[in-house]
Amino acid sequence: MKNKILIVDDEQSIRNQVVEGFIKHHYEVYSAGSGEAALKVLENEKIDLCVVDIMMPGMNGFELCEAIKESHQLPVIMLTARDALGDKRIAFEAGSDDYVTKPFEFDELLFRANAILKRYNLDITSIKIGNVELDQDTYELHIHQDTLYLPRKEFELLYYLVKHQPNIATREQLIEAIWGLDFEGDERTVDVHIKRIRKRLENYDTQMEIVTVRGVGYKVHHV
Repeated sequence: MKNKILIVDDEQSIRNQVVEGFIKHHYEVYSAGSGEAALKVLENEKIDLCVVDIMMPGMNGFELCEAIKESHQLPVIMLTARDALGDKRIAFEAGSDDYVTKPFEFDELLFRANAILKRYNLDITSIKIGNVELDQDTYELHIHQDTLYLPRKEFELLYYLVKHQPNIATREQLIEAIWGLDFEGDERTVDVHIKRIRKRLENYDTQMEIVTVRGVGYKVHHV
């Protein structure tokens, strides 16, 4: 499966250059000319890495990076002409994973992107949506200062939905992923577990909603 990368830069020529470079190296590439447009892409696509310019009108790159880190579990590379140490400090404090200055060689950006994705995919054991974080090592669900311990199948089901958001997961996909191909029950098992998860979360102020897609399955989204 191709990695999905989002390029955010208000300069179209640079944006096109970076997009074309990543397409040639078999990435699935999305682009946006502003921070606001980038957030709309992230609402609808499961992006693996963002490359973000700092100097943009409206929402700047620092603000976009903070918004991405708050609501999504993915790495960010800052791509900018600003190379002052203070700017780099602000970028890393905003959550940036790396920093590449213009002018740049595309190969350097590619190497850094590949390295971050490799490291990120090896290191990540928790995922986050809004104020909800799921830790795969401990099967803990964290909401603000509260910690919930979900039964294993419920945790794995919710983890799968969050990991694949904003995509819809069919009941068949969920049965195969969580219970396995040899499972002898029916798809109603998924509905029962979703109902239990919703019940456990109903007294918490979560920024996540489990949505039923009638006749298809389920998805989660940030609220």
